[in-house]
Amino acid sequence: MIVCIRCGEKNEEGQKYCQKCKSLLLPISESVAGPPPERINIHYNQLKEASEKILANGLSPEEFVAVLDRIYAKISTHLQEIHSMEIPEDIRATFDEQLELGVSGIHHFLQGIDEMRLYVQDSDPEHIKIGMELSYSGNEELNDALDMARENIRKLKDMGIESEFDTRDKPL
Repeated sequence: MIVCIRCGEKNEEGQKYCQKCKSLLLPISESVAGPPPERINIHYNQLKEASEKILANGLSPEEFVAVLDRIYAKISTHLQEIHSMEIPEDIRATFDEQLELGVSGIHHFLQGIDEMRLYVQDSDPEHIKIGMELSYSGNEELNDALDMARENIRKLKDMGIESEFDTRDKPL
């Protein structure tokens, strides 16, 4: 068995790509592969819970908007932090792809929240559905960027470079 280092899926020997996530499989046997890193879903789960409640009339429109505003502000803060990061030129290339993916994830997440706000105006549940899909997509991109960050930090440490960009699995 070959274990996918991206998602942890067990694949048959000889396969080039993971049957689950379609990533290129590296020849790492099941016996030495660790479990996949934990995914961070805290804000997505909060959106999901608030969406379920408002659709079931268990949350007022004002309470729903307050939840959306709180999450939007938190995610926006992370976007500002990314844009203000000063990354030395000699290691910048190591982080470029990860940062681009993270920024894309944040934008999708925020677009999802903006779409969900429209529900309050017209009560069309399609806004919730589309907003959750956008937020889910953004959340997945953020988790992929986090996985890349873990790998980039490991590479820098292997090269003897200490990094202030160690994510330490901080939730977004």
